[in-house]
Amino acid sequence: MNRIIILLLGLAVTIMAQAQDYQKRPWMALENRVGLALGIGNVKYLDQNTSPLIYRSRPKNLRLFYNLESNTFLFAFDLDLKIGSNVPKYHPDRTMYFQEEDYTGKKEDKKFPAGGSLMAGRISIGTYYKISSTQESTFKIAVGGRISNELFYPQGWTASGLFNSLSFSPEGLAQHWIDEHNSITASIRLPVVALLTRPTYDNTVSRPDKTMVEGFFENSRWVSPKSFLAPAFGIRYDYQFNQHWGAALNYEFGWYSIDTPQPFRATQQTLLANIYHQF
Repeated sequence: MNRIIILLLGLAVTIMAQAQDYQKRPWMALENRVGLALGIGNVKYLDQNTSPLIYRSRPKNLRLFYNLESNTFLFAFDLDLKIGSNVPKYHPDRTMYFQEEDYTGKKEDKKFPAGGSLMAGRISIGTYYKISSTQESTFKIAVGGRISNELFYPQGWTASGLFNSLSFSPEGLAQHWIDEHNSITASIRLPVVALLTRPTYDNTVSRPDKTMVEGFFENSRWVSPKSFLAPAFGIRYDYQFNQHWGAALNYEFGWYSIDTPQPFRATQQTLLANIYHQF
């Protein structure tokens, strides 16, 4: 009986020592992390500069990411690509008509679908300081900022919603370690300044002696959240298989409000499955 009691006491002391060590460990592993994420999304937008129709897309999403971490510093790099079809939400089969006249005066009636395709991409770099007072707990906080360049490129006869933005966003991260394998991370960011590019009011992007790309980016100008409001929220669940491999699920939500040259409003949701390697 005494041996059993001694064994139980020894086991309890071992568990308590491991729990204390877990509480004090640094936030995430002190390693490089590289990974791949695949998922689906849902995008809805209205661009009053081009069309009165609300457009919808359900694009496929591919993401490559890399993280580097020290005891007080976290660095993140992401490369995102979204590709999908693009149709009016309430009129998916709508056909648009127009009449074309050549230099001889000959007229020709033409028609085309109101939808098209959507390609969107983002490249971003983030740096964060891990608040030291939270590193002794299973609930940890980091604050920092992210520089992103985002391209929203619908294609079709209307080309509704086209924009490019180079922005800087303060960002906060909060992470809770449930145990040594499971964790949940939430993030929120808001751009405070952006170099925004949109078509002109008449959608002209051509310029004398310029390519269409050069003509488009000549419309760039610096804007504040008053003209470019784009908050984003994300939540991620991670499962650490072992010291070198892990997997995660991400849900992300973003909202856009652009007031130049005419109002543009959009919502964007994405669900991603991740696999990553630490080394």
